[in-house]
Amino acid sequence: MRSVSRAAALLLSLFVHALTLAFMAVGCWIIWANARLAVFWLIGLLLIGIGVLLLPRARRLPADAEVLGRSAAPELYAAAERVARAMGVEPPETLAVCDLAVATEVLRAGRRRVLLIGLPPWLVLSPRQRVVLLARAYAAEPDDGRIVGGALAGLAVWRESLLRGKEAPGRSDVHTRIGATLGSAGTPSGAYAGMGTMGRGLGAVLGLPVLALEWALTRLVQAARGDAAAEELQRVRRVATDAEPAELDGLLRDGRFLAPVQAAALRGQSAAEIRAAARDRTDAGDRADAGDRADTPEPEDGLLTAGASERIDAELSGHFARAIKGFGLIS
Repeated sequence: MRSVSRAAALLLSLFVHALTLAFMAVGCWIIWANARLAVFWLIGLLLIGIGVLLLPRARRLPADAEVLGRSAAPELYAAAERVARAMGVEPPETLAVCDLAVATEVLRAGRRRVLLIGLPPWLVLSPRQRVVLLARAYAAEPDDGRIVGGALAGLAVWRESLLRGKEAPGRSDVHTRIGATLGSAGTPSGAYAGMGTMGRGLGAVLGLPVLALEWALTRLVQAARGDAAAEELQRVRRVATDAEPAELDGLLRDGRFLAPVQAAALRGQSAAEIRAAARDRTDAGDRADAGDRADTPEPEDGLLTAGASERIDAELSGHFARAIKGFGLIS
């Protein structure tokens, strides 16, 4: 089922890209065949512009992400590489941190694979939980490729441009000033309103097929990823016990870690104090659950020892100190 969904998504993505190239080709042909008429130049340039607008673009890192050089965080790079090799995947070329992001994910920014680490959960997780977090990020890395991802990005641009276009800020003020300066000759009656209506009508006509394409492609991608959930969990289990992924998911999904961290940040506690309090809560929970975990195999700790985890904390100390100031903004 997964292979069928992926094949269908690939075919639909190729159709979207072919449509993009068709806009540009038709625009060029209109200009070439009617080079002496200005109106055809306008039409041709419009079609070419639509094609350029829909061309797939490389994803960029979030604006608040900060790339870490290998020399600035050698222990973090080493840990990320150890977990990746244990998972059987290629280590990321670049590591980056986000002050207020909760998720940790692997994404492709341009030609680089980047491991983006959200600092709030990373601050409070134990070494074992950090390993599981990295494993989940590697296992969940999308394998849609540039073809499918580019098609989804192009359709999103098309949808936003056609169906959610809004009046340019200050356009009404400019219209009024032109009328006051040039009189009625400078502002044809209903010109702006008429063009806006035509634009919205064009968007409604062309937007419906775009919405249908985007919906279908999104569903196919989700189906392919959904079928891969069991495979992802199996890959995570290469470095984690059966219970650890579910425990980490519950901690992050429910946001249970967030309230104590925000309260500590408001009290002015340092990153070391917040982490020590989180470690105490984890140790207390482990003692409470000791009976339930009697038959659980001892987790492998060679991927990230306590000492290595502390050295990572030292590498990220400046980032933690800056991020704590904004923890209250996380919801």
